[in-house]
Amino acid sequence: MNKTQAVKQFSESYQALKEGEKTTFSRITNKLFQVNYLTKKKPGDTNDYRFILAYKEIFESFFQLTDFTLQIARENEVVYITNDNYFNHMRLKKTESILILVIRILYQRKKDYVTLDENVEIFLHEIHAELMRIGYLDHKRITKDKLKPALSFLRNYNIIDYIDRGLHDDARIKIYPTILY
Repeated sequence: MNKTQAVKQFSESYQALKEGEKTTFSRITNKLFQVNYLTKKKPGDTNDYRFILAYKEIFESFFQLTDFTLQIARENEVVYITNDNYFNHMRLKKTESILILVIRILYQRKKDYVTLDENVEIFLHEIHAELMRIGYLDHKRITKDKLKPALSFLRNYNIIDYIDRGLHDDARIKIYPTILY
């Protein structure tokens, strides 16, 4: 679909929305621009995920106009946007990059086990153990001043969420399927 078709489809679809739906549409598009990932598995995003599926065409046409593409991965219940021109890419710090790699490895390992609720949870000590296993840490621990900002970064982008407060070894972290994307 070219931009002329996209603007026509968006205009027609948007006008058909009720005022409440227009407000929800605005909130969700801004949320996608901000965090990029929505997953049905995150309690606060469940209704937004369903709204996107219900009004898929209007979201696709809107993002087409802004040079983004709406991606829907139904098998993992994830919605995200990608920039067609490779703009707005973020430069990650070394700690964030390594943490994403480690959490992705742990996610895949845990996903291989069958669980009743399909949520993937890890402990903070598992992150430290994996960092030592890959050789990033030489029998020491990653410092809290490096770990906390990196985990907060991943939480802000709906990749992980804290189950427990604090950065103690038994702190549990939920990994969302957005880590796959």
